[in-house]
Amino acid sequence: MISPELLRRYPFFGHFSQTQLASLAMIGEEVKLKDDQVVLEEGKPAQALYFLLEGGIDLYYTVKEDARQKECKEILVGQVNVGEPFGISALIEPNILTASVRSNGASRVLQFDEKALKVAMKTDPGLELVLVREMARAAIQRLDATRVLLAAAWS
Repeated sequence: MISPELLRRYPFFGHFSQTQLASLAMIGEEVKLKDDQVVLEEGKPAQALYFLLEGGIDLYYTVKEDARQKECKEILVGQVNVGEPFGISALIEPNILTASVRSNGASRVLQFDEKALKVAMKTDPGLELVLVREMARAAIQRLDATRVLLAAAWS
């Protein structure tokens, strides 16, 4: 459990009602990460939604380098900034992670268990609406940043 006041500090949570913030605070847990700590692994089930409070988070995609799919290379495809969510696959079916995630330096994150989130959203459909809307906004911003990286790589 965390304080709703902690959530109010970040613009991401600006569209949530006081009741919705209290619901999220009840299921949120603050987690400290060490430098280069693997948080999520691409292809695994998404079991939690995360929100970066402090530090840095890097997103990696695995590319198969040979025809037999044995040689793999991780490519940095993005970064999460303070105040942004990650692990959003926890809210999007089929709930499989599309990237690996590692901390970049000592970091602090909020962790919201996927099952607890689904219960809270079932109890308050308005919470689901606001949360999914904010996740979509974050996903579009991340997609735009990825396009910039892709354009730079192609030029």
